[in-house]
Amino acid sequence: MFELTDKVAVITGGASGIGLASAHRFVRAGAKVVLADLSDGTAHADQLGGTYHRTDVSDEAQIASLIDHAMDVHGKVDIMVNNAGILGPGRGVLSDSLADIREVIDVNLFGVIHGTKYAAQVMQSGGSIVNTASMAGLIGFPGISAYGASKHAVVGYTKNTAIELGTKGIRVNCVCPTGVQTPMIAEAPDDHWAMVSQSLANQHVDRLASAEEVAAAIHFLASDDASMVNGHALEVDGGMHVGLSVQLVEAAIGQPIHDDDGVFE
Repeated sequence: MFELTDKVAVITGGASGIGLASAHRFVRAGAKVVLADLSDGTAHADQLGGTYHRTDVSDEAQIASLIDHAMDVHGKVDIMVNNAGILGPGRGVLSDSLADIREVIDVNLFGVIHGTKYAAQVMQSGGSIVNTASMAGLIGFPGISAYGASKHAVVGYTKNTAIELGTKGIRVNCVCPTGVQTPMIAEAPDDHWAMVSQSLANQHVDRLASAEEVAAAIHFLASDDASMVNGHALEVDGGMHVGLSVQLVEAAIGQPIHDDDGVFE
């Protein structure tokens, strides 16, 4: 299941986190990978038997160069994972600077737009594009308005391009993770509004997701086993989307809502 034998996958943000976890899964499933990142991914690419191409996804010319590199090395692109992203400062809507907002939009949204455009130009029928969105692209979180706006846009762009590229036999989907234990999260301060709001909202499982858990969803969407899945925003959120957690409700009403046997009163 989910085999990717002889598929060629280009993964942005591929030197760490979700991108690197996806690369490992893809290679185990038989794919060849091209890792793109600003951080040096040469050692990871060598370990995986793939290649690394330094890429700033906000720069359209660098994405075009990335796809040219994949075509020069492998002669085709079957899978494009637009995964690179940044969180932004998280100071709040009244304090975020326009420069900060533009940086988040340039990476998180235009990186997806550039990657989709140039990968789709060379893909044959049966190609798959998977974008990394976020639960912040489906619901609101205080303090990360620019990030949320960029990820809402990724979800919308995914749906629109799925319609347009579907005529070429190319599927476009996205994953919407909860907070994920990645270097981006690890480097954020503990009092970052995104971290506080994510942890409060997602007490259904009371932990962050692992990069491998999100990579599993990306692997499925990239594979031919998902051949009838197109334009979908797949929530990888531990149940965040279903509503308030028991802990939040109990905190709000100041008492437990179930007895010792776990039966709701």
